Formats: sequence, structure tokens, C-alpha cells
Amino acid sequence: MNALTQPIRVILNTREPGFRARNWLAHIALFVLAAGDSLRYSIGWWGWGVVLVGLLGFTIYFFIREEPKRIIKQIPWPLAFLLLLMPVSVIYSNYQMFTAIAAFAQWATTLFALFLAVTFSWRHLLRIFGNVLRVILGASLVFEFIAAAIVRGPIAPIFKNYEGDTPPASAFYWTRGHLFDGERIQGIVGNSNLLAYLALLGITVFAIEFVVSSTPKWLTATSFVTAIGMLWLSKSAGVGFAAIAVGVAAIVALIVEGKDRDLRHRIYRWVWAGAGLVASVVLLFRADVFAFFGKTPDMTGRSQIWKSVLGLIADRPIQGWGWISYWMPGVEPFEGLVVIGKVPYYQAHNAYLDMWLQLGIIGLLALLALIVLSFVKLWRLAVRHTNPLYLWPMLMFIGLLAQNLTESRMLLEIGWVLLVLLSVKAYDPEELLEPRGKTPKRVRLLGLGLRRNQSRQHKDR
Repeated sequence: MNALTQPIRVILNTREPGFRARNWLAHIALFVLAAGDSLRYSIGWWGWGVVLVGLLGFTIYFFIREEPKRIIKQIPWPLAFLLLLMPVSVIYSNYQMFTAIAAFAQWATTLFALFLAVTFSWRHLLRIFGNVLRVILGASLVFEFIAAAIVRGPIAPIFKNYEGDTPPASAFYWTRGHLFDGERIQGIVGNSNLLAYLALLGITVFAIEFVVSSTPKWLTATSFVTAIGMLWLSKSAGVGFAAIAVGVAAIVALIVEGKDRDLRHRIYRWVWAGAGLVASVVLLFRADVFAFFGKTPDMTGRSQIWKSVLGLIADRPIQGWGWISYWMPGVEPFEGLVVIGKVPYYQAHNAYLDMWLQLGIIGLLALLALIVLSFVKLWRLAVRHTNPLYLWPMLMFIGLLAQNLTESRMLLEIGWVLLVLLSVKAYDPEELLEPRGKTPKRVRLLGLGLRRNQSRQHKDR
């Protein structure tokens, strides 16, 4: 038995008391945080709130029963600093009550991410994310089919997010039923950009799952094709660029594996230079590039949003306006700040500007420090480990960073869970990882020397 086929050292006892409950909690909570609007539109804000309270209670219970001290020690200092700064910003916040509520929500979301990090291995997390994304993307396809083929028109939320009987703009519909006419679809999440991002996550997860998991190949392949279809039909330019970044990162990670330090760094420099060149071309020819995605040169009003946000930042550049995460309707100075086509916008559509707006330059620098430290750890894990399993955390992290150049999802719900989970679990000690083999990932991915060890895979499921 060689290093490639020996049983893994990480064994989850799936028969121990409480494991099924923890597994179900992970699946349900991830769904709620990734597809929150599907609940808010179907059972209302109060129903959604009751679900969250219940999930938080179970999360606290199971987290305490795990090894909280170990995982708390793995929290990077920039993340700890941000978690302290959020409630502290109540002192100077322009909306103190909402800052206190938002800080509590952020801590609760963080706790769930820590629960995932301490409870499950990277392999089991891959399985959980795969299952949740399969359900969301599959349900979105069915939902869009019902709207286009049976209802033959838009579907409004059961619990309305607007006043009056008729939505004031098409953006207020749960879905507009565009599956067959070439326009953007929204899925059960009610948002084209979020659906596209979840599809990108699905493509990443299902690709790795096909190689390393014992999930039936037909199911993984079908899920992968569905994710590609959802990404295409949702027509998100921002996620399209993020997909390119993820693809390039995957190729580079496979190429540099096993290379000496000088060659690796030479390749890195060429890649960064190429990325800068592509970014310059996109900037110069943005009208043509964005037209290809059906967008205006300013990314559908984002330049207007960023201009307004920068104006607020200029008023409080150091400390910010106070933490609030997603801008609350009716709260100054956000109410009426950006209204495009009768649709009010309640995020900066750039997580980095949003962090600067809310927690000032101090918060932004802490976020950037967290990103750099986490990226280095995840990249090293992906490149140096011979198991393709460890590619997905790095690829998911890059997708998250790129997508949040045009969205602020990284600061709430599933985006924040991913940021905390990946940045904390990146510090797992070597003994919690699967053993390294002798065959490089690129060889295994081509099917050369790949030996599937069913007992190894089932022990960690």
C-alpha cells in the first residue's frame, strides 16, 4: 500500500450519536443562507426569522459539543478584529440600533461557519455544498419552467416586498418567467446575479466531486451541466468574469504543482501581467464587452451606485458610518440614496467599498489583510497537496473575491459563511488533512494512475 492508496487519517464517525442531526443542520442552514429570498418570499420575514432562530439554537448546542477551543484558536487576527469592530461601531454609528442588530446577526452567521469548520472535513464539506447547490439549482430550473411553461408569465412573491397589488417594477417579481425567451432568469433565489454565483460555486464543486467523491458519476455530471446552464441563463457579467478568474486559477495551480520556487514565481508574474493586460482591454473596450453580456458600459448603473457610496465615504473615511451589513430600508443615509428605474438599491455592489463605507479605512484594511492571509494559505494547500480535493476551497475563495467586485454578498449570509469558513479552516493542522500521494493532481485528473479507494471515500462521508 503506497501513500496514494492508504486510508485517510481523517475519519468521521457517521454512526456516533448526533452526527445525522449535525449533518442535517449543515444542509438546512446552508440552504437558508444561500437561498434566503426563497423563504422570505414564501413564508415571510417573520417565518424566515423563526427558522433562523431555530437554526441558531441548534448551532450553538452542537458547536459547544465539538472542540470550540481548537477552532477559535484558528481564527485569523483580521477576522477577530472585524468581529470586534462591528459591535464597537455602535458607539459612533449613524443608526445605532441597527448596528447592534447587524453585529449580532454577523456573530450568529460566524458561529455557523465555525460550526462547519470544526465539525466536518474538507471532503465532507464538499459533499454538503454539492447536495445543497444541487437542490437550489435543480429547484430553480423547475421553478423557471413552471413560470415559463405553465404560468406563462412572472410570479410575484407570496409575501410581497412592495406596497400595492402590482409590483412597481419587474425587479420586484420572484421570477419574470424568461426561461424560453432569452432574457435573464432568477431561480428560486429571486436574483439573477446570486443565481449565477451559486451556479459558479456548483461548477467548481461538481467538477472536483466528479474526481474525488463516490457520488454517482451520472448525478455529478448532470449537476455540472445544470450549473453551466444556470450560469448561462442568468447572464451575469460580474460572475462571468469571476468564472474566468476561477478557470485561470485552476489551470495555474495544476501547472505549477511540483515546480521549483523560481519557476513557480515566474509563472505567477506572467499570470498577473496577463490579468492586468486583460483588465486594461476590458476597461478600454468596456462598451463592447458589456454589450456582449447585455449590460451598459457602467455595468447597469453600478457607476452611479459607486459614485454615491464614495460620496458617503468621503464624509467619514476613517471610522465609517457604522456596521449594518445589508442596508436597511428607511435608514439614513441609505434610504433613497440610489434609485434606478423605480428600484431602490440597498448595497454598494462592491463588498470592499461597502466595508469601507461601514467600518472605515480600518475595517477595509482588516478585510484586505484577511483576504491576503487566507489566499496564501488556501493557495499553498491547493498547489502543494497532491489530492485534487484541496482545489475546491481555493477556487471557491477566488470566485468569492472576484464576484464581490460587483456585489456585496461577501458581507452577509452565504458570502460571509464562505469567507469565515475558508479563512478559518485554511489553518487546519496537517494531521487533519488526507495524506499526500506521489502522483501529481494533473496526472490524476487526466485519469493516469488514479485509483479510487472506495473504503477511503466512504469513511469520511
